[in-house]
Amino acid sequence: MARKRLRAVLFGPQGSGKGTQGRLLADYFGVPLIGSGELFRAEIQEKTALGKLVKSYVSRGALVPDELANAVMRKQLKTIALDRGFLLDGYPRDIDQAESLDTVVKINLALQIKIGDAESLRRLLGRRQCTGCEIIFHVEDHPSQVPDVCDACGKTLVQREDDHEDVIRARLVAYYFMTEPLASYYRQQGVFLAVKGEQPVASLCEELVRKITKLGFVPKKKTV
Repeated sequence: MARKRLRAVLFGPQGSGKGTQGRLLADYFGVPLIGSGELFRAEIQEKTALGKLVKSYVSRGALVPDELANAVMRKQLKTIALDRGFLLDGYPRDIDQAESLDTVVKINLALQIKIGDAESLRRLLGRRQCTGCEIIFHVEDHPSQVPDVCDACGKTLVQREDDHEDVIRARLVAYYFMTEPLASYYRQQGVFLAVKGEQPVASLCEELVRKITKLGFVPKKKTV
């Protein structure tokens, strides 16, 4: 089987751990991890024309429209060597964005991490973030040594504003309506892979690496 560079998208419901797995996979396969949230924040901080438009939506808690998200992503993709691979997290968010991405570059793997709503709620309701260094803890899975105090810097741990049940449930509804259809879209293209995310971080990463490598993708420590 010919070895190939990873040009992938990663999606899953809130709390599925895709951010953590995205970082691990990007490091293992030696490709840049491109997160839509980070791109939006960078545009806002740099006060670009795109950033001002993005801020007008983000500041009122609205989703960034497809046309604007597509423009930000196209701008970013122009800065990297697409033939060397990449991993996208948080984009595409829906079919329209996926179709726009197809006009720029063809994805060769779409990864979906699947978890149930109950597990999503458990993970997010128990999540706590440091107000200083922003390290993430969990009241059950990864508690701090002293309740509500960060082990690393001693600052207070808080529950994020978007980690409340009504907000989480609304985001899950949006995910199933907008993003879940990506599974069928990429399955039709023959590049879809789904895994069960209700397992420890290390074992999930091992499963992903094993399955992705079996498909012929190149880890960074190996040459083509």
